[in-house]
Amino acid sequence: MKMLAKELLSKIKKINHLHVLVVLFLLIIFVIAAAALPSTLARVWRLFVVEETDFRSDLRSLAPVIAGRYYDSLDFDDPFLLNKGTYINVNGLMANIMGQRYMNERVKLKNGHLSYFGVDPYLDTGLAAYQLTMLNLELSDRGKHFLFVLAPGQISKYEDIMPLGFEADYNHHSDNLISALRFNNVPVLDLREELYKDGISTSDALFKTDHHWRPETGFWAYGKIVEHLIEIGLIDTIDSRYTDINEYNVEVYENWFLGTAGQRTGRYFAGLDDFSIITPKFGTNLSVDIPNHKISKQGDFSTVGFDHTANYFDLFEANPYNAYGHACRDYKQYINDNAPTDLRIMGIGDSHGNVAFTYLALVASSVTELDMRYYPGDFTVFFQNADPDIVIVLVGCDGVVNPNTTHDFYSYIHSR
Repeated sequence: MKMLAKELLSKIKKINHLHVLVVLFLLIIFVIAAAALPSTLARVWRLFVVEETDFRSDLRSLAPVIAGRYYDSLDFDDPFLLNKGTYINVNGLMANIMGQRYMNERVKLKNGHLSYFGVDPYLDTGLAAYQLTMLNLELSDRGKHFLFVLAPGQISKYEDIMPLGFEADYNHHSDNLISALRFNNVPVLDLREELYKDGISTSDALFKTDHHWRPETGFWAYGKIVEHLIEIGLIDTIDSRYTDINEYNVEVYENWFLGTAGQRTGRYFAGLDDFSIITPKFGTNLSVDIPNHKISKQGDFSTVGFDHTANYFDLFEANPYNAYGHACRDYKQYINDNAPTDLRIMGIGDSHGNVAFTYLALVASSVTELDMRYYPGDFTVFFQNADPDIVIVLVGCDGVVNPNTTHDFYSYIHSR
């Protein structure tokens, strides 16, 4: 017995510190997993019971691959061939169940919305401030008007929605630009501030799977621009029906839209967005011409203002947001002979302007719209032909240094 005890003691002494560390590590993993189990089960309950998530079609697509069906050969005519969207959906579902915040260069904010991060902290907004200031001065010298409009982004400067451990904010770049413009007496409409004043949260204002604002918010922004035009005396007070959403039909397509952020994370990571088409209840008659894309239409607003082919349901291929204003185009021209004003507007902007500028065509006799990221022509010629009463530059927070704000407007105009 004594010999057995000595042998056992000898073996115990031979256990090194590495074994102890391994045991402790496994114990810690077990404790963490046990602690996370309630929240994991809660997410599973929410996904499959409350939200009734149905991913059977994705699993059916996965089955042939799991079975090794495509290991020998790939038949691209096979209707059951796994597509990229299926991989993303299943990956996003597992990430959601595990409570991951980050997936495929997108982070899920506290409000459930998706945003990118890692914005260059050294972005210089000085050139944009200079070009916009010069454009404002040129217009002022001509007796015309200018307005810079900033659309909000997913990361609100007024809400604590960034998850612990993530740091990303493009608002300080926007703040720098706004401060410089106001210092130079450039008219500014900061819609981040207006949303806060009106008590509208980022969660309500923007899609959760996309960086754009919801059509209802774009319509609200259009109303804010009209208010500004009235305040500066460019137009008289107009019939309230033009900016009252109750005078419009709002057709809601539920779970219709997977935005560009959602297309990177799948339909189960942050869910799907509803999508709305907003059209007047009152009669309208106007036209749109987009010559470089062979688009020319005349009729009511629902016919002229939308590309209805963008509304088909394909989560990973379609983009319903592009329905508004026929998507981002280099040049658009709206004419409305029945408008309540004779105002001529030139709009310069990114995709956020697709909604707001389209509705401005209801109240202005002419709206000419440019996206300087794509416009190949001479800005001077465009400017002179349009002869606008006001130039409105509208961009999102993430676009304050893109070509829509840094374009050399001043030298083009001044060189005539």
